[in-house]
Amino acid sequence: MRKGYFLAVVLVGLGMMSCKKDASKFQGQVRLIDSTGSYLSGPGATITVHPNDTAKASVLTGISNAEGVYLLENVPDGIYVLKAELIVDSTLTYVGVTSKLECTGKDFIAAPIDMSEN
Repeated sequence: MRKGYFLAVVLVGLGMMSCKKDASKFQGQVRLIDSTGSYLSGPGATITVHPNDTAKASVLTGISNAEGVYLLENVPDGIYVLKAELIVDSTLTYVGVTSKLECTGKDFIAAPIDMSEN
C-alpha cells in the first residue's frame, strides 16, 4: 500500500513540474497595409517576442500561417513587445511592432500586428 501511495505522489509531482506555470499565449493576425491603405493578410511573416522593447534579444519566434494568423505559446510572465517582419523581395519589406503587452498568469492575449513598408 505504501509503495502505491509513494508512486502516486511521485507521478503527481513530476506531472506538476512538467507543466509551465503562469504561461500565457499571444495570438493575432498579421496584416499588411499597402500603399493604397488597404489591408492584406500577412502570410509567412516572422513574429518575434522581445522583453520590453525590440532592442533586446527575442525570447520566442513564430511564423504566421496562410491567413496571417499566429499563435505563440508558453510566454512567461513579463512585459513584451512583438515584432512582425515579412520580406517580400529584395526591395520590399514590411515591419510592424505592437505596443507593450503584459502577461500575468495564464493570459490569452490578442495581439494583432499591422505592418507597413519599411
